[in-house]
Amino acid sequence: MNVTLRQLQAFTAVHRTRSITRAAHELGVTQSAASLLIQQLEAQLGVKLFDRTTRAVQPTPAAHEAFHAAERMLSDAKGLSRRMRDLAEARAGRVAFLASAGAASALMPAVLARFHAAHPDVEIDMRDVAADDLVPRMIATDAEFAIGSVEGEIAEMKVETLIGGRLSAIGRATSEFVARRALTWDELAGLPTIAMRRETRIRMQIDQMLGQQGKRLTPTYEVTLINTALAMTAHGLGFAILPATMLPADQFPTLIAKPLTRPALTRPVSLLQRQGRTLSPAAKAFVAVARKVFAETARRRHQAA
Repeated sequence: MNVTLRQLQAFTAVHRTRSITRAAHELGVTQSAASLLIQQLEAQLGVKLFDRTTRAVQPTPAAHEAFHAAERMLSDAKGLSRRMRDLAEARAGRVAFLASAGAASALMPAVLARFHAAHPDVEIDMRDVAADDLVPRMIATDAEFAIGSVEGEIAEMKVETLIGGRLSAIGRATSEFVARRALTWDELAGLPTIAMRRETRIRMQIDQMLGQQGKRLTPTYEVTLINTALAMTAHGLGFAILPATMLPADQFPTLIAKPLTRPALTRPVSLLQRQGRTLSPAAKAFVAVARKVFAETARRRHQAA
């Protein structure tokens, strides 16, 4: 049996209007086409659905039995079509993604607010994780993509830089610090500092870079979380050594970032996607918003520098 939706539409229209002519007009087809659809459906089902006279069309008992089932099938098909259209146009659906803790705190709130304003019915499942757990969690979970800092190429992953992250000294906006264009590592060595712990990737990257220059970082404090470093900096305990992108200005309005030089180090925030996997329409829309917000953030920081 191969009953079509068009046949069911013709059947319910004739049943409701008691007229093939009116049903044909409702469906936007000729009377003969509507009549053919009914005949085909009767042949498929093996029962007579309508008694036809020159004056009227009367449903048979079998037609009465079939009518509600046909309407349910059409309603389900219409609901499926509407749902797929909503998904395709990112009016519905779900976006599950990972974000490193720093990116989740400093960068993602603006993206989430912009996306929610444009797509209020899309469910967002953002999972903030430690930066070093980003790739392992991406491999092990159902997240469609991840946003955070990674190094080098990653097997079976596509990595796209979203925003640069110049390693900086972050400190309170005193007149002396505001007047500085940058700090060298040698200058920073004479100041109290707050760095990430040695086992973190960002610290390993810093230690390797400085080691190649014959330098060594000896921070006053070592912490695990970026927000801890920023909160300590806000209380005057030292200069945090972090990418400038990790400073959320609205959360820490008294802090500013100055690039570290001699040598300079960049740790960008990137988008990670599995190779050969298609993002859902909602995820594509979210990534598009993220690219736009990050580009605006980069322009503002460049103008302020």
